[in-house]
Parts: sequence; structure tokens; C-alpha cells
Amino acid sequence: MDFCWDDKRVLITGGTGSWGQEVTRQLLQTTSVKEIRIYSRGEYHQVEMRRTFQHDPRLKFIIGDVRDKDRLCTATRHVDGIIHLAALKHVPVVEEHLWEALQTNTLGSQHVIEAAQVNNVSRVLFVSSDKAVEPLNFYGITKLAAERLMIAANQDDGATQFITYRAGNVMGSAGSVIPVFQTQLVHENMITLTDPSMTRFFASKREIVRKALQAFLSGIGGETFIPKMQAATLGLVAEIMMKHLGHGDTRVHRIAVRPGEKYTELMISRYEAERTRELEEMWVVLPLFPSTALAECYQGLPIVTFRECSSENAPQFSTAELEALLREEGFLSTDIPSPHAPLYFQKGTAVFH
Repeated sequence: MDFCWDDKRVLITGGTGSWGQEVTRQLLQTTSVKEIRIYSRGEYHQVEMRRTFQHDPRLKFIIGDVRDKDRLCTATRHVDGIIHLAALKHVPVVEEHLWEALQTNTLGSQHVIEAAQVNNVSRVLFVSSDKAVEPLNFYGITKLAAERLMIAANQDDGATQFITYRAGNVMGSAGSVIPVFQTQLVHENMITLTDPSMTRFFASKREIVRKALQAFLSGIGGETFIPKMQAATLGLVAEIMMKHLGHGDTRVHRIAVRPGEKYTELMISRYEAERTRELEEMWVVLPLFPSTALAECYQGLPIVTFRECSSENAPQFSTAELEALLREEGFLSTDIPSPHAPLYFQKGTAVFH
């Protein structure tokens, strides 16, 4: 069943985060969506987002938690599509709060599934992580479990199509390494680095979200879309950022590898490669037991030839390419807020500190 954004209502869980705001921006700018419901826990971030989008009347803000199934079911009434982003995602924090992460990332995803089924939502896009592939940390485990739940939900023969989108690091996402490097260099002329040989996938927020929305539209339910991404070493990222933001005597403070942190990330495992088909901008992984519709939909596409797709064997950024991307995304600029700057909001002509 084809999906068109025109005159549709869409709910975004975790919608005030960096992903959610970019999804919202692209939908408002490129579609005729009727309403976007931003479902999240933090009222302050919702106030900020209202102001960022200039109180666009197509946005509706709902305070709620994916742990609360009843609230989620109410928020999902008359919704045509869901983009599920809400998660606890910082690896060390998750390792310290395992049950909390399980409730949000895995049980919360099951609540999204049930809310969609109760309300006959047309389709759901679940945004997963490369850390779900052969997971070493608990965050990856919770995401892998959620992926499996989403795939299994398609077996219920309901009205809803459940699609998974698995992506690597997005530049600028909260707490990720690049904005941390930028803040450290601008304010302290130092950088904390684990192992410079570690490799990670990187992409601009704009491109990775564009492909996510493409997956939302083209999926039929049960498959996992994976955007084609380039990778780089953390050492190269640090080198470029120190060149532009450091003062010549930048201190590099080596720190230990965090609990559950990998040296390389996987996007597609060796066990998935034989079930992976190639599209122009993405790969699509079929489930272990694909439906007849899934098998027929993708049977004409070539099977990938790689054994696995990791940040070590993926196409690597050249120095010039990565430098250009960092500049385009604003991470080579010294114009960032002070971490100690006072918070304020503006209403009318008055400023309240």
C-alpha cells in the first residue's frame, strides 16, 4: 500500500531530539502534511521547539512517555503514520541503568506497536542503530530486541506496516563525539580521545533523515533499510577539528574505552549479508522468514557481495571530504553557545531570564 504525506497526521516519538527536529523540518518544508504530533517527556524542549519552528500551526505538542501505553494510545488516535525515535541511547548511561533502558527502548517500542495496531495506523518507521548489530553493549541489545519486535509485528495481519531503519552516527546528535570535540576545543583548547584508530560511520543529519523518510514511503513492512554511509577514524576527525579549532598547543587527553564501546561498528552482519539486497542509496535486509509479498517485492534486486559491512571495510572519508562535511554541518565554527551561558526564552518584547 503506497503512502502519501498529503493531508496526513504523523506522530514522532522523541520528537524534540535532533533527529525529531530534522524530520519535522523536512516534512514541513517538502510535504503537505496536515499535522505533526511531537510526543516527548520534556516540556522545556517542547517550548524550545515551538519557538524554533515559529509556532507553526501544523505542530501539536504532547507530553508523554513511550513507557505509558495508555497515554501513547490516546496520542495516536487518528494518526496515519508514526516515526519512532524515543530511546535512551548514551552507552555509558544505559550500562548504569539497564532496567530503565529496557523499559524505554524495548518495552516502549512494543507499546508503539500496540498503539499503532489499536488505532489502525497505516505504517510505523522504527529508527534503530548500528549498535544493534552483534551488540556488545546493553543499548545495542535493547535496540536489537526492538528490531525483532517490529519485524514480528508484521505477522499479525493487521492494517499496520512496520518498517525498520538502521543508521550509524549522525553528526550533531545530542552527546555524540563531534559536538563534544567542538565544545572542548572552543572552550578549553583540549580534546578527550579514546583510541584514534577507532572507526565510526558518519553522515549529515539532513541526508540520513532524508533517507529515513524515503524508507518510510517505500517499505512494505518487515524489512530493515540501511543507508549507505562512509566511515572515518576518530583520529582523523580529531585531527581536522584541532586544525581548525585548536590554538596550536591543544591538549589531547587519552581516556579509557567506555564500557560496551566497540572499536568498529557493524551495519550489516555476516549473518544478514545473504539476506541483503542492494538499492541505489540503501541496502535492505529481509527477515529470516520473509512473507511472500516481501520476497516478491525485492526478488529482482542484486544480493550484496560483501561478507559484512563494518566501519572498517566501508568506504572511508578522505581528509578533504570529511573536512568539507564538518564545515557544512557547522562543526568547524567557533560560534557555539558557552556551556555556562544563562538560559532564557523570549515572548513578545520581553525577555525572561
